[in-house]
Amino acid sequence: MAQATIRIVIVDDHKLLADSMGAWLGRHLEFELVGRAEDGEAGWRMCRELKPDLVVMDVDLPKLDGLDLSQRLLIEMPNLRLLIMTGRLDPNTVWRTIQSGVHGFVEKTLPPETLIDAIRVIANGGLYFSPAFQKIKHEWLSQPESFQKILSDREQAVLRRVVTGHDDDGIARELGISAATVSVHRKHIRQKLNLHNDRELVAYARTWGLDRVPESRAAI
Repeated sequence: MAQATIRIVIVDDHKLLADSMGAWLGRHLEFELVGRAEDGEAGWRMCRELKPDLVVMDVDLPKLDGLDLSQRLLIEMPNLRLLIMTGRLDPNTVWRTIQSGVHGFVEKTLPPETLIDAIRVIANGGLYFSPAFQKIKHEWLSQPESFQKILSDREQAVLRRVVTGHDDDGIARELGISAATVSVHRKHIRQKLNLHNDRELVAYARTWGLDRVPESRAAI
């Protein structure tokens, strides 16, 4: 009896890259590309409809961030296998990937053969995280000064918005807290990080990848 193909959905807003990836998968009889989506919400609907075996997705997606999409999918379809393929490789993205429960992570700069290897491993129940991912996990996130060991989730959310230009009133509206509470969080963040002004906060945030607000979290 012929072996069943691995049914794959790609969620990526870069059409050229998604087309190239689809063409590469098409060279392998063990894979079947059943759908492509260009934003997180469309990916969510497509996966619920098509019930693929495996999803390859970016992190930076319109409408719904890829890692938040991953968590949503795993709640709805716990047997679904998930692979992140992204151009982002910073400590915050690595940390969020670990927290999301996905089964693999590869950079878009890696050869197509690496993607194929990763898909095979993950589809067969394994895990595949690139050497660069592992390096950041063990060398950055293990440091005592790593952001996730110092700042609470709420403080991280405030810091992301501070360094992307949000004022206290805007941050308060997005997070559902008072402007006074935002001000207290700003003070605590600086004290914990031993930083003295917004310029130093921005530099810290950029170093650790905290200089963006995931789209799906913008209104949390």
